[in-house]
Amino acid sequence: MDELFLLQSISVAMPRAYWLFPMKEILSTMLMLIEPSEVEFARVMSEMDAASSNDFDMEIINSLYRNNAMVLPHRRYALLTGEFRSESHAKYLGSEIEPWDPARAYNEAKLVHFSDWPLPKPWLHIDEELRLELQPNCTNTTGDVVDCTARISWNSFYTDFQMTRKEMCS
Repeated sequence: MDELFLLQSISVAMPRAYWLFPMKEILSTMLMLIEPSEVEFARVMSEMDAASSNDFDMEIINSLYRNNAMVLPHRRYALLTGEFRSESHAKYLGSEIEPWDPARAYNEAKLVHFSDWPLPKPWLHIDEELRLELQPNCTNTTGDVVDCTARISWNSFYTDFQMTRKEMCS
């Protein structure tokens, strides 16, 4: 993602929260490219001080930058794991007619955010039975061919996380 540091100078660049679009046209805080600035830091701190205990990071940041942030493309920089479990991919693809290709989405993603309610985040205990119950279904393609690409990709997010964590934290 080094290419992000070559973008024009701007206070903040973020992808849209595509999964909420068009009901909510807001930015996602899962990836933020921020230019260091004492002025902007003071603005953020002031907004945080004024926030209620019910306000989350996305509300705070959107109140400041929703209308003036550079918008990064979500298709490369903001993929939810839950996308692989979804029945419709129009919000992610930005198109009702483009076919969903889980292998392409997996391969082009530079940042993946774990979001699979009711499955907990992978750094918490995950009941294996629940994970298997919630994994994406395999789909029938033309003929009798069964495609499990979405299932394999989705499961790899969780297994890769666990393996990497074990290697790093052992």
